[in-house]
Amino acid sequence: MGGPRFGSALLLLCVATAFASDANTHKSKVASSSLPVTTSSLQAGLLFQDAMKNIEYMRLSDALDNLRSAVKKDSKFADGYIFISYLTQQPDEQLSARNRAKQLAPHVTPGERLLIRWLGGVQEDDFVPAIAAMNDLLARYPHDPRVAYLAGSWLVRQERYPQAAMILERAVALSPNYPAAINELGYAYAFSGDFPKAFDMMERYVALQPNQPNPYDSYGELLRLAGNFDAALEHYRMAIRIDPSFGSELGVADTYALMGKEEEAREEYGKAIMFAKNDGDRLTYELQSASTWIRENNRRQAEHALQDAAKHAHAVGIARLEAEAHLIAAMIEPDYKASMKQLQAAESALNERRRISKSDLDEEKARILRIRAERQANAGSVDSATDVVGRLAVMAAQSRDAQIQIAYHAAAGAVLMAQNNFAEAIPHLEEDPADPASMERLSRAYTATGAKAEAHALELRLASLNIPTVEQAVVVPTFREAMVGQSTQPPSEVDKH
Repeated sequence: MGGPRFGSALLLLCVATAFASDANTHKSKVASSSLPVTTSSLQAGLLFQDAMKNIEYMRLSDALDNLRSAVKKDSKFADGYIFISYLTQQPDEQLSARNRAKQLAPHVTPGERLLIRWLGGVQEDDFVPAIAAMNDLLARYPHDPRVAYLAGSWLVRQERYPQAAMILERAVALSPNYPAAINELGYAYAFSGDFPKAFDMMERYVALQPNQPNPYDSYGELLRLAGNFDAALEHYRMAIRIDPSFGSELGVADTYALMGKEEEAREEYGKAIMFAKNDGDRLTYELQSASTWIRENNRRQAEHALQDAAKHAHAVGIARLEAEAHLIAAMIEPDYKASMKQLQAAESALNERRRISKSDLDEEKARILRIRAERQANAGSVDSATDVVGRLAVMAAQSRDAQIQIAYHAAAGAVLMAQNNFAEAIPHLEEDPADPASMERLSRAYTATGAKAEAHALELRLASLNIPTVEQAVVVPTFREAMVGQSTQPPSEVDKH
């Protein structure tokens, strides 16, 4: 049995403060218009409110601290546990918090049960009922902007940008001065290629919270995505001036890396690592720093950095990032057998450490299988690669996870390209529109099938791809050099306005 809930007056207080937006609207809502929060402790409810605000400010470590304190005040606080599970990068904490939330779910309101089913389900790769729960939650609380913001934000991270934009537009319509929703809507527009709309959102975001670091950090990221590096650095440095502890050194580092200033980038990554608030962030920054050596074509130093990151991840028990370090090493390893050994090490890391969410586990396994299929196909082992694609097809059929779907289509397209089945490869590669390797293969498939206009448009988009990922580091600099050799210039920087 769960603990007693607030009485009606206290429940209404929690509704108005915890799940209403931070936009000075909806303060007079009736209880049924917002997702309720069930807790026996007023202090826990107020801490939960602070956590929601910190999530919207992108101060996720502070939000986690709020939530951990909240569940100490109320050990039967299901909402607190499910958000801990959603935010933490510590595998043990994620699992225990999710299980506790599910255990408490029968004792909270129907809306909260939908929230737990959604956020818990996506971690367990139970996507069909999880997405159904999200949709039911949106339908149950159509006038709650925070529910719409949370759903839209999750969809952005799933790379479902049109759906994300639609839901976030609803959140902004409900609460026109809701900074967090405006921020996420800017990302949805930018990742869809609509930079004018994205920059309009960022201007609104900065105007609403000029004394917070995240508006400048977000604006800097989208300016960098558009290729406007100097303006991006200016915005990141403004975020640092407002709050040196916020973490915008990472944005500066990523921007330098994309500019080709790799030594400066490593210095900034070093600062980011120094001020990181948890092992997950430190390891992520270490992997980002390793990519600078890839951009410099210094494979020996890259391998050394990746080996150190893998050891660090193993020591602190973060299997996903340990596997990621080996996966990157496999991607840059020219020797086929050595690459297969790195992929085996990545799989071993996942199999050894079981304290990992099923969604993270399955996504990482799918990525490993994708790279395995690509390397096998390139090495002429088409039959083996086809078998791996078959394994991915089974995973994709059993999961709605966007990353697993993408891994399957990317691998299938790569194997078909190795067989010169260009026409059959195209629809698969088109399902992976943002990955540099798939984009490069797709441009060749278009050319081979006579779709020269499509190939040229894709080549220009690939050459202007400014995302600080290892995939970009492996593919795009070399591709740009080839374009210059063909006297083809990438598009000019997108103007800020």
